[in-house]
Amino acid sequence: MTKQLIISSELSPRHQLRQFANFRWGLIAFEATAAVAGWLFDYPVSSWPLIWLLLLTHICTNLLPPLFRSADTHLARIYAICCCFDVLLLGCLLLLSGGVSNGLVALLLLPVAVAAVMLPGRVCYIIAMLAVMAYSLLLVIGDLTIPDLEQLLQQAEHAQHSAHMHNAGAFNQHMLQMWWAFTLSALLISWFINSQANLIRLKSRKISELQQQQLRQEQLLALATFAANAAHDLASPIQTMQLLCDELGNELTTGDTGTTLAGLRNQLNRCQQIVRQLRRDAGSLRKDEQPVSVLTLTEQQLERWLNSRPDISTSLKRTLNADDFSLADSQGFAAALLNILDNAADASVANQVPDLALRIELTAGGLSISIRDFGEGLSDSRLAQLGQLPQQSEQGLGIGQFLANMSIERLGGKVSRRSLDNGTLTQIELPRPQAESR
Repeated sequence: MTKQLIISSELSPRHQLRQFANFRWGLIAFEATAAVAGWLFDYPVSSWPLIWLLLLTHICTNLLPPLFRSADTHLARIYAICCCFDVLLLGCLLLLSGGVSNGLVALLLLPVAVAAVMLPGRVCYIIAMLAVMAYSLLLVIGDLTIPDLEQLLQQAEHAQHSAHMHNAGAFNQHMLQMWWAFTLSALLISWFINSQANLIRLKSRKISELQQQQLRQEQLLALATFAANAAHDLASPIQTMQLLCDELGNELTTGDTGTTLAGLRNQLNRCQQIVRQLRRDAGSLRKDEQPVSVLTLTEQQLERWLNSRPDISTSLKRTLNADDFSLADSQGFAAALLNILDNAADASVANQVPDLALRIELTAGGLSISIRDFGEGLSDSRLAQLGQLPQQSEQGLGIGQFLANMSIERLGGKVSRRSLDNGTLTQIELPRPQAESR
């Protein structure tokens, strides 16, 4: 059973692209409205045909991105290219309609703000510098709506009147101050919005990870409940079958039948021992466990497992470079270790190579256990899914490996698996508690 997360770290790519396109449609609509108003009120511009052509180009740049098949996988590139087009087209529109004297010159900051939200830091700073360059060119080129002859007459008049020249110098100083204000605004917007967007994304990822962890804990609790119920339900049938075996043993005395009943009785005894062990483990989970030496616990579980799997040949290497440390949840770790060992052994037996290579390494960082089987190996997709969610499989790997992963993760450790040429390497990393680390 799957459960949908409430908060996702990222929305679907198609949804993000649609939102970005809606923003650009709003910007284009504002540009078109301003152009129509300027045309109706006879606003001085350099060329109305060029303005309409630029608006048509802006519309085309917003229609094309959703048509690409790989748009969902290249969102960052699409955002960056579209923001560059926005700065370029806005700069051209402003150049034809008064330059920096146009009150809409602040629109150059909109692509900068969008880039700060949607793009990484380095790219958003490039967009900001592009907007500053566009503003600088508008300052240098000046107002193209003033005829050249009128500019010459004004320059001649300014040359004859020193007072007017003083006013021109003050105006140039005012333009320079506007340039500094625009540059600082673009850089501050890029820095602040981008840093806040990164912080929000980081928090969203952490919330998503916590939700996934909570989901796994709920599934673990459900599986543990089912296991306890199964142990309780199996106890009575096993006892009944043992009584029936005893009665059949008293009635039948032939050699073959006696041997068969003895084998059946042994299997029933083993089932009963497993059920009793499940009950003991469940009872220990309800009590406060005493810390147990992790190295001692590991060796005890290995010895217990080797006795239960005489069909497996193992090689064991120990590397003890640090002192032992205590482990609180001994039952969870023991169950996880036995489960991983069983799965590795089953994989080797299925490939007709009943061997395992084990390595135990105790360091200042913690305990590391390597289990190398000689099975057929697992595909990359199977390795990525194994242990993440309960899954059914013919070898019984899904649920058991999920429980093993969860038990190790509860102790702060991790289980990693890597496919080899002839088998799989399972690595168990268990960190040393901070109180005991040196």
